[in-house]
Amino acid sequence: MNRINRLSEILISLSKGDGLSTPSLVIKFGTTKKIIQTDFKEYLLPLFSDDKIYYDYSSKTYKAKNDFLTKTLLSAKELAIISILKAKSKDKYSDKELSEKTEILFNKFEEELSNRVYQKLAVEKIDTFKDEIIQIKNAIESKNIIKCFYNDKQREIYPLKILNLEGYWYLIIYEPKDNKIKTFHLNTIKNIEVLNLNFTYSQKKVKSFDNAITAYYKPDNELITVQLFIDDTVSIYFIRKPITSTQRIIKKYDDSSIEIELTITDLMEIIPTIQRYMPHIKVIEPDELKVEVRRNIEEYLKDSE
Repeated sequence: MNRINRLSEILISLSKGDGLSTPSLVIKFGTTKKIIQTDFKEYLLPLFSDDKIYYDYSSKTYKAKNDFLTKTLLSAKELAIISILKAKSKDKYSDKELSEKTEILFNKFEEELSNRVYQKLAVEKIDTFKDEIIQIKNAIESKNIIKCFYNDKQREIYPLKILNLEGYWYLIIYEPKDNKIKTFHLNTIKNIEVLNLNFTYSQKKVKSFDNAITAYYKPDNELITVQLFIDDTVSIYFIRKPITSTQRIIKKYDDSSIEIELTITDLMEIIPTIQRYMPHIKVIEPDELKVEVRRNIEEYLKDSE
């Protein structure tokens, strides 16, 4: 096993609260005592400046603060790579200021990663649930089941994917209790506990959420083909930013109006978009979508009288 993978596995075990002795790691990885000692002395112990990882002389094991991986946006493998780069920066052949500058650079990188991934593109601010997002992100990467409260109910779920839909942050989950895949609003998930239990789930189904338009996306439903007429007033917006990756232009008119086709899993996926752009957008098919939009308009007019 190469050093990156070995360090990564050690970090995961330490984060779970395991005490790791040198002899046990020698057996586990089939390597030598000197290599394990080097792994800790030159790579893992200097990784954090606040002694998150330390040697417990009473038990003769290496230990760490429980769940320290949930406090970083970096995965165990990424931290392993960073530990190696930090060690290389202290090499006798390196510039004497390289080590200090490398430390500053990595700290800035993680801070920027947090802001870039979760804040700049989001309409909904994550300040009040940033820690939860970090916990969930790491649980997704390590495929760990989580226990949490959602809508005042305790749940045990598989965290599958974090999505930003229409400016709001959602977690796509599978709940074994009722064998259903669901969409949870991230800000409503509380008291998260990452369990030492792994899950497996269809990556094809998880990947299908890349086509989701809204939180009404239902991966188990049959696909519905939708055709829309978009007049020249707003067509440029649909050309610049397609509603979904399944969108394609099927006809262009001389006045720049267009007809588009896309697939959805539930009528409510597309209805909010249609109503947002009315009267510049019209449903060509399916008929049931026309009926639902017409019903919404009639209800609105009735309530406005």
